[in-house]
Amino acid sequence: MLSTLTVTGDADPAIAWSRYDNLALWSTWSPQIQEVIAATPRIAPGLNGLVVGPLGVRVPFEVLTVDAEAMEWSWHVRFGPVDARLDHAVRPAPGGCTTELVIDAPAFVVLGYRPLATVALRRLVRSDL
Repeated sequence: MLSTLTVTGDADPAIAWSRYDNLALWSTWSPQIQEVIAATPRIAPGLNGLVVGPLGVRVPFEVLTVDAEAMEWSWHVRFGPVDARLDHAVRPAPGGCTTELVIDAPAFVVLGYRPLATVALRRLVRSDL
């Protein structure tokens, strides 16, 4: 199932992008992420790691693509037999920026993840974070 979320906020696009790019910042805007474990501190194609979520659940990921100039990136996450691809973009918008997330995953994953992702994306595009 494909699902697209779009959220607009008052953050400068470069700030929102830096929150994606710097793995150490993920837990500051995404409340479902406690920690990110990876070999490098920034997203890069081919980077593998673990997202640590509630109750210490570890979800493996691989960054597939990164285009810093276009402020777009995609990654693949896997939890047991469930695979998901998430494509992210940050765009300038009047008074701030817009972020878009396209989720390609089984319907039950999309339906369960959308509310969490919406909260995280709202925080991502806030200037007062």
